[in-house]
Amino acid sequence: MFIGKVLLAYYKNFLNPLFPDSCIYTPSCSAYMGQAIEKYGYLRGIPRGLWRILNCNPFEKGGFAPVKDNFRGKSKWLL
Repeated sequence: MFIGKVLLAYYKNFLNPLFPDSCIYTPSCSAYMGQAIEKYGYLRGIPRGLWRILNCNPFEKGGFAPVKDNFRGKSKWLL
């Protein structure tokens, strides 16, 4: 599980600067993925982040779209 945060940090620090700033959402898709993992855990956070990345295209409206709150709290780790 720790490897997911390492991969996300690697992307943000080394791969992201190679691409132009083209994310249409705020927060960016990589930041959204990190926040989704923190709020929902890996099993539910990674699919949410991937769905966000798939929706980051020129045909979508974009804008401010934060991660929704997880009302399950610490039970997120039980799923």
